[in-house]
Amino acid sequence: MKCSACGGGFNDGVQCGACKKHLDFGCAQMSETGWRKLGNERRAAWKCSACRSSSPASAPAPAGASEPASLEAVLKEVKDLRRQLVGLPTLIQDVKSIKDELKELKSSCDFANNRLDGFAIKIAEVENRVTSVEQLQATVVSLETDVSSLKSQLSASEQRSRLNNVEIKGVPLKKDENLFSIVEVICKATNYSFPKTQINYLHRVPLHGSKEKAIVVSFINRYVKEEFVASARACKTLSAAALGFTGTSQRVFVNDHLNAESKNLLNKTKSAAKEKNFNYVWVKYGKIHVRKNETSPAFIVYRESDLNKFA
Repeated sequence: MKCSACGGGFNDGVQCGACKKHLDFGCAQMSETGWRKLGNERRAAWKCSACRSSSPASAPAPAGASEPASLEAVLKEVKDLRRQLVGLPTLIQDVKSIKDELKELKSSCDFANNRLDGFAIKIAEVENRVTSVEQLQATVVSLETDVSSLKSQLSASEQRSRLNNVEIKGVPLKKDENLFSIVEVICKATNYSFPKTQINYLHRVPLHGSKEKAIVVSFINRYVKEEFVASARACKTLSAAALGFTGTSQRVFVNDHLNAESKNLLNKTKSAAKEKNFNYVWVKYGKIHVRKNETSPAFIVYRESDLNKFA
């Protein structure tokens, strides 16, 4: 419906008992609660401001009756408002508590952030140290490679210096022995002879892990040395007894004079050859040769990694 005073539309309002016109609560200057409390008779007698101004002065009662009702409604609303505000102090206290907690939380966050900053600095320091360690490790690896290379070169150089040498094992040690005479006896046993002047020097050397001492003979001419070794290897009966020693029948072996690294590599080569069914392992010119059978090609084992060639 439409308000007769302002012309605005509304769903609920008041009706003048005199002119029967409808007004909204705002234009009627009355609250909805106050209108409801008037009761049927008083609502029927209520007049709008226009009708009240045109009515005789002796009959103002219906209009005046709405004022106590309006006041009563206002008081009720005030009471309702007070009732709603009863919990306000508690709410304020809760808000203060929340503010305090937020303040403490902020302080904790600031402290945590400071610690995190400290951790970040420490982590950066650790990362720098790790980088330094990695660089040192790279340097160590490089140095180890260099050392390994130098050791290989040194071993190769040492082995080259022994190319004219032979090592005789199995000859019993005898007091006041004459090593030249022992070599001459070996030559007779192997049917190979050479001038004594071909010997540069000869002496006994201890064997690793044994009480026995081998005889090392250094030749002037490498080819004489190789022929001496070949003749000794061909003599399968070469023994201490064949050289005139009594009470022993141990074999006598004449081989290239290998250094410790080459001997170790030779032992590993023999083990690998046995495992892989390679029939031939021998040393010539200070180098380790391997062959699977009589018809297969031979190859040289220079270093331990060459053992992978066994197949």
